[in-house]
Amino acid sequence: MIYNFLLFIYLLCSLPKAIFDYIFYKKKKKDILKRLGLKSYKFNPKNKKPIIWIHAVSVGETKAATALLKKLKDIYPTSYIIISSTTQTGHIEAKKSLADKFIFFPFDFSFTIKKVFSQIKPDLLIFLETDFWYNFMKIAKNKKAKIVVASAKISKRSTNRFLKFLKFSKSLFSNIDLILAQNELYEKRFTNFVDPKKIIVSGNLKLASSFEIYSKDILDKFRSKLNIKDQKVITIASTHPLEEELLINELKNLSNTKILIAPRHPERFNSVYKQLKKITSVSLLSEIQKNQDFTNPDFINQDFANPDLKVILIDKMGILNILYQISTIAIVAGSFIDRVGGHNILEPVFVNTPVFFGPNMHSQLDLKKIVLDSNSGKQINLRNFKKEISKYLDNKDKLNFLINNCSNLKNSYQSILENTTDKITNLLCI
Repeated sequence: MIYNFLLFIYLLCSLPKAIFDYIFYKKKKKDILKRLGLKSYKFNPKNKKPIIWIHAVSVGETKAATALLKKLKDIYPTSYIIISSTTQTGHIEAKKSLADKFIFFPFDFSFTIKKVFSQIKPDLLIFLETDFWYNFMKIAKNKKAKIVVASAKISKRSTNRFLKFLKFSKSLFSNIDLILAQNELYEKRFTNFVDPKKIIVSGNLKLASSFEIYSKDILDKFRSKLNIKDQKVITIASTHPLEEELLINELKNLSNTKILIAPRHPERFNSVYKQLKKITSVSLLSEIQKNQDFTNPDFINQDFANPDLKVILIDKMGILNILYQISTIAIVAGSFIDRVGGHNILEPVFVNTPVFFGPNMHSQLDLKKIVLDSNSGKQINLRNFKKEISKYLDNKDKLNFLINNCSNLKNSYQSILENTTDKITNLLCI
């Protein structure tokens, strides 16, 4: 009862921001009635077994979940798999997967969760990385579901918070059957709340994510349609407020270079576009090519305009993979301001594109260590940003050194997916 009350207060406190986002960004909260339990989700498992629910908060976790989902589909071809998300970007990414149902995660009120489990009875729940919900796990456990946290991580800050409410935390984590931790550090932190016998180090699924590799012919045609000839290409991905201005001001005077910039949140596309027009020549991708779906293989047959512009703002979701593959280097943002803590810097690395990122990577310390230890990317700050970027753009030997290391790193992590899947299937025993 106390937990439900606190959750209600939290939602009330979140209401002003939701209204602000709706008015200024037209950012609607999708499926809000279903998430509140006021309307039913429409599940249709028929006679499929097992029923598996995978929860991945945002786009990075969803991409990692997709590889796991494919593996589970191979093992259980008659399965019914649900994938839930919290963010709009995660939901969009989930729709590219082989899941049978894509939903936004329900709010964790007990009456809401009871209604959900009256409609569907999963045999297995898999949480990716974090985002633990008390009522959801407790009621699922009462329904005899197995609960796994895959690619599990827990920050020092979260650990300290859980320790302040140790009785509640132990009750929360007691519902979990298996924690597959990313590394020994996270394993040690989880032992504060979980029986160590339930914890196994199996690695980070983001290290095992697979990405479609496009042919040279498709990549060349894509470059041509963006009016990229002999230019070097920089893709700046997942930017947050202030980062666009900071980074473009540093890079706008680089010679013979085209810059592709992709803000993290789609509701900011227009405001970022207006901001960048004050700094340099810029066009929206949607202006260059009208009504075109870049995820459709037929995109190369469509006509583009040929703007001779310094910057192209990527106002479409889901195409970072091909952008990375036409790029000389990638810059992953969320790391040049201190409130975010970085994003997945391995995505460009795994398509052999060296990655550069800022000094604030406190949310991605493991990925930062992997990239720096393998010499597949560089951490830089704004004081010497342009100088460091130019060093690699202008020196083929230095650039090729990073590219070769990207390939070596990718090949070294192929066993993580298999190890994770084996542990999950052993638990399920169907």
